[in-house]
Amino acid sequence: MTIIYLSGDPLLTQTQVLAFGHNALGRSEMGALETELFTRYPAAFATFGKHCRSGRIKAGQMWMWRETQPMLGFMVVRASPVGATRLRYVEDIALTLARDYLLDNIRSIAIAPLGSSEEWPHLQPVLAHWLEPASLPCYVYKQYLPDVQAEL
Repeated sequence: MTIIYLSGDPLLTQTQVLAFGHNALGRSEMGALETELFTRYPAAFATFGKHCRSGRIKAGQMWMWRETQPMLGFMVVRASPVGATRLRYVEDIALTLARDYLLDNIRSIAIAPLGSSEEWPHLQPVLAHWLEPASLPCYVYKQYLPDVQAEL
């Protein structure tokens, strides 16, 4: 299935899963979207942080919080809260998602903006390579626009 690229507020998505980039230390990040997610879902972030500190979650994995609608997919794309989004971690997550989405009963996913504007040109082809051949409906947000419904 073709990936649909959007601009808007991923928090308004109607997909089953909302995935977003985070770090392997489980520490809060201070971007506008991350702050809004943390405010809305503190239990998810607390549990994720606990698993990170215990060593159960590593960079290159996606951890799911299934207690909300949409479910939250913590894509661990950075080793720490500061620094670059790592291409190899994005690739590991995209490959695993494309391979295992049926096993994980994922029917649709929205991916919040990953990386900076400088990183995005390198990340987009990796997502396309692994997720386009899968039959998973995938919506990738290129830009976060608070309170703006994305147009399909």
